[in-house]
Amino acid sequence: MMQVCHFHADEGVIGTLTGNPDGSRKFTCPRTKGHPHPGPYTWLVVPEPPQAAAEESLASRYELATELPAAVAACHGRWVEYGVVEHAYATARPDDFAELVSRFGHTAIQPGQYTVSSYLARRLGSLSRTGAVLYHDGPATGRWDYDAGISWWAIDPEPDWSLRLSWADSGLSMDYVPGGHEK
Repeated sequence: MMQVCHFHADEGVIGTLTGNPDGSRKFTCPRTKGHPHPGPYTWLVVPEPPQAAAEESLASRYELATELPAAVAACHGRWVEYGVVEHAYATARPDDFAELVSRFGHTAIQPGQYTVSSYLARRLGSLSRTGAVLYHDGPATGRWDYDAGISWWAIDPEPDWSLRLSWADSGLSMDYVPGGHEK
């Protein structure tokens, strides 16, 4: 699968599978100039779920363009593993998160290919294409270690990759998932 860099209309980039069961792909434009941040530009694409137009409406309804960057920013100048971002969002907006879990499900309740985690990661991927959040692929830890790799997120200015907060190191539990059974 090929996409065009959002900042270089003449730069086609071949995506690589991330290894996640939802079929996510990572794209990296190799150019080092002309991106929101110096160096190569990387973005994540999660496949569209059925009824993609309805999903865009949900993103607007839950103000995800504001709330997800706020969840990332809550971790202060570090790269944070996806699960930490999900926890921060769910803690800040528990009613909204509960509604999304009701709609999409969560693997803490029952396995599924497209869950609230997939949906929120897709929204974060869209926000990374506008520079609202920064994306980096990295190791999946703790609760999410069944994935070959996972998305890590930060807010500008881009922190050094050595400054990371993983799910395993966070000490967080899954008790934020309504109806979840994992701790």
